[in-house]
Amino acid sequence: GSQASGNDPSKVGVLEITSGTAKFRTKPLITSTEISTNSEPVKPFLDELSSKNVDTSPLLAKIEQKENELILRGQEIEGLNRQLMEVTTELRCTRVKNEEMILNVSKLQKDLEKYRQDLSSARNKEAEMSRKCWHMKNEFEETKDELYEKITELEECKDRMYEKITELEETNDAEMMKLKLETEQWRKAAKAIASVLGGGAEVCSKTPELESLVLYYSNRAAKRMSLGKMRKAVNDCRMATLLDPSFLRKWMVHCTITKIICLDRRLAIEASDGLQNAEKVVNYVNQSAELLEQKTLESATKALEVITEALSISCYSEKLLEMKGEALFMLRKYEEVVQMCEQTLAFAEKNYATISDSNHTSNEEEQKRLLKLWRWNLMSRSYFHMARFDKALAILEKHEKLAPAETKTEAPSALSAATVSELLRLKSAGNEAYQAGRHREAVRHYSNALLRSVECRPFAAICLGNRAAAHQALGEVVDAIADCNLAIALDDNYLKAISRRANLHEKIRDYEHAALDLQRLISLLEKQCEAKYVEELRIARQRLSSINRYMKKEMTGLKGSESGAEIKKAYHKAALRHHPDKAGKFLVRSESGADSHVWNEIFTTIHEDADKLFKIIGEAYAVLSDANKRFKYNLEDAMKDDFG
Repeated sequence: GSQASGNDPSKVGVLEITSGTAKFRTKPLITSTEISTNSEPVKPFLDELSSKNVDTSPLLAKIEQKENELILRGQEIEGLNRQLMEVTTELRCTRVKNEEMILNVSKLQKDLEKYRQDLSSARNKEAEMSRKCWHMKNEFEETKDELYEKITELEECKDRMYEKITELEETNDAEMMKLKLETEQWRKAAKAIASVLGGGAEVCSKTPELESLVLYYSNRAAKRMSLGKMRKAVNDCRMATLLDPSFLRKWMVHCTITKIICLDRRLAIEASDGLQNAEKVVNYVNQSAELLEQKTLESATKALEVITEALSISCYSEKLLEMKGEALFMLRKYEEVVQMCEQTLAFAEKNYATISDSNHTSNEEEQKRLLKLWRWNLMSRSYFHMARFDKALAILEKHEKLAPAETKTEAPSALSAATVSELLRLKSAGNEAYQAGRHREAVRHYSNALLRSVECRPFAAICLGNRAAAHQALGEVVDAIADCNLAIALDDNYLKAISRRANLHEKIRDYEHAALDLQRLISLLEKQCEAKYVEELRIARQRLSSINRYMKKEMTGLKGSESGAEIKKAYHKAALRHHPDKAGKFLVRSESGADSHVWNEIFTTIHEDADKLFKIIGEAYAVLSDANKRFKYNLEDAMKDDFG
C-alpha cells in the first residue's frame, strides 16, 4: 500500500512556505481504491482459520463492518480532497484579484492626487469669485447710495428753485416800479449832461443834473463792489471822476478797488497805505518764489505761509494764487489745489483786466486765456497724481486746445492727454486679459503701464496689485509677493495689496509675516467708517485666527517631482530676479525736490521687504534641496491634505 501511494501521481502539492510566499499543492489523503487494496491480505488468513474449523463468521462480520466503515471513510476523504481542491482554486483566484486590487488602488491614489489638485484650484477660483462678487456688491451699494444722494440733492434743488421763483414773483412788482423810477432818473440825468455837453459848458461844472448823475455812478460802483463786479465798478468810478473830479466818495471807492485789483501789476496805489501794502506784496512774492525754487517740503511749507500773509493784503492777485497752487501741489494737497482753482476762476475771468488800456478787448481775451491755462495745468496734474485719470484727461484736452502751439513742444516729458489715454488703455487691456484668463498677457499690459506712470503713485500701486494677482494666477508666488511689496511701499493703505500679500505668505507657510499683514489689514479696516468694510473686517479676523498650512514648493513654482538640478535652477532664477539690489529698479527715484524724502522712505520699505523675500527663497531652497527635509515636508503636506 505504501508503494502504491508513493508512485501515485495524484499526490502533488501540500501547503509549502518558501521565501515568504505561500505555494499550494494538493495531496489526497486515502482513496477508496487504496482501502480495498489494503484489505486483500486478510483473505488468506481467513481461509487458514476455516481449514482449522474455527468459526470465522463473527470475525467476517466484524471485518465486513470495518470494510464498510473504511469505504465510508474513503468517501469522506474523497469529499475532503474535492473541497481542498476547490479552496486551492479559490485561493489562487483571490491572489489574482488581490494583485488587480493593488493595481486599482495605485491608480486610485494617482486619481486622488489629481482630484486634490483640481479641488485646490477650484477652491482658489471659488475664493477669488467670492471676493469679486463681494466687491461688486459693495460697488453696487455704493453706487446706489450715491444715486440716492444725487436724487435727494435734486429734490432739494427743485424745492429751492420753487422757493426762489415764488420769491421773485413776489418781488417782481416792487422791482419793476423801482426800475421804472431809476430809469426815469437816469433819463433825466443823461438829458442834462447831453445839454451841458451840447452847450459847450465844462463837463465838471456843478449843476443839479450832474451832481445827480455823479451820485448814481458812485452808488452803482459801491453796489457792484458788494456783488464782486470789480471791473464794472472801476468803469463807474472813471465816469464819476470824469464828471466831478472833486467828489470825495468816488475817490474812496476808486482807491479801494485799485488796491484790490492792481497789486499784482505793481501800479501806484491812490489809497493812503496802498504803496506800503504793494511793496509788502512784492517782497512776499519774491520771497515765495525763492522758497518754491528749492522744491523741498520745508521750503514749500514756508512759502505757503508767506503767500497766505500776502493774500491777506491782495486776495485777488493772480501771481499769488498761482504760487499758492504750486506750493499746495508740492505738499501733495491735491484736493485743495483743485478746490482753489475752481473757486477763483470765475471771479478772475469776470474782473481781471488792464486799467490803463482803454481799448483792451484783445488783451482781455489773452488774459482770460492765461487765467485758465495755469489753473487747468495745476488741476490736471493734481487729478493725475490722485489717479483720477478721467477728470485729468478732460482738463488736459481743454488745456491743449487753448494753449499756444509753441508751448506744446517745450516739454516733451510733460503730462499730456495722449499719455493719460494710453495709461487708461493699458490698464483696461490688462483688466480685460485677466478676466478672460490670459494672465501672461495681463502681466505684459500692466508692466507697460508701469513704465509710463511711476509719477502717479496711486495708479502705479494699482497696476502692481493687479499684476500681482496675474502672477498669483500663473503660480508665480515670488513675483506676486514682490509686486505686493512694491504696491504697499507706494501706498501703505492699499487694502487689496495687503490682503493679497497675507494670502501669499500663507501659501508659502510664512505664518509670521502673514499674521503681521492680517493685523495691519485689520487695523486699517477698523478705521474705515463705511458699511462695506464690515464684512471684509470679519473675514480678515477669521483668517488671522485660523491660518492654514500651504505648500512651500510653490515658492519656486515647482510641482514636487523635480530633480535636484531643476530645483537648483529654479532657485538661482528666483534669487537672481528678486535680489534686494534689483528691487524697484524701474521706479524713477527723485533725489531732490519736495518728494525726495518720500521716495527715500519708499525705497527703504522696498529693500526691507526684498530682504525678507530673498531670505524666504533661500529657506525654501534649503528645504527642497535636502532629500530628508523635503520628504518630511511632503509628509506634513499630505497629512494636512488628509486631515485638514
